[in-house]
Amino acid sequence: MKRIFLIGLLLLMATRGQAAEPAAGQGKGNSFTVSVPTAYMDDPRRGEWQQPGKVLDYLLIRSGDVVADIGAGTGYFTLQFAKRVGTGGVVYAVDVDPGMISLIEQRAKKEGHGNVRGILAALDDPGLPKGGADLIFICDTFLFFDNRGDYLLRLRDRLKPHGRVAIVSFNYKAEIPGAPPRHKMVSKEQTVAEMEKAGFALEADFLFLPYQDFLIFTKRS
Repeated sequence: MKRIFLIGLLLLMATRGQAAEPAAGQGKGNSFTVSVPTAYMDDPRRGEWQQPGKVLDYLLIRSGDVVADIGAGTGYFTLQFAKRVGTGGVVYAVDVDPGMISLIEQRAKKEGHGNVRGILAALDDPGLPKGGADLIFICDTFLFFDNRGDYLLRLRDRLKPHGRVAIVSFNYKAEIPGAPPRHKMVSKEQTVAEMEKAGFALEADFLFLPYQDFLIFTKRS
């Protein structure tokens, strides 16, 4: 299972310009083979369907907030969060790949974002400070979490009392490069059920993204 999780994340988080390579995984309940053009993460055309500015607007991020980007990859959202939270806020870029952490830190330095903190996470633990995050953001990596129930409980512990979790995941309409096989996608209904079991309540279900579900959950007391 852990090998599958790592392969999946590395596949989605490859650096700009790398060619697509087949990646295969084998494991209980999570076995698939997928080949995608991994450069899609920084492809300028992604903005047309990802609508990052609108996503950030709907997240209601405030100056001074602490945001954690889980599975940050190349920093597509991380660096945009850094602009929104300002110098008084912090953005944690969380990834299992040291190469991605290094890349994000270099990009943040180049763009003058001193509020970005890279975290090299374990497969079963995000490595975030306890009780410190206002928002945890998960884009396209929810399906790769190993032992999701336990992982979500750890995420809950990392949030402030009224913290939120935003999950953006490819849905069945996503017949585009970068999307996982349909049979491996996690449905909206399953995502909500798993989050509720972990102690979260669904706050919002936004429908404007053409290929992805966009859900926001609040931490229940």
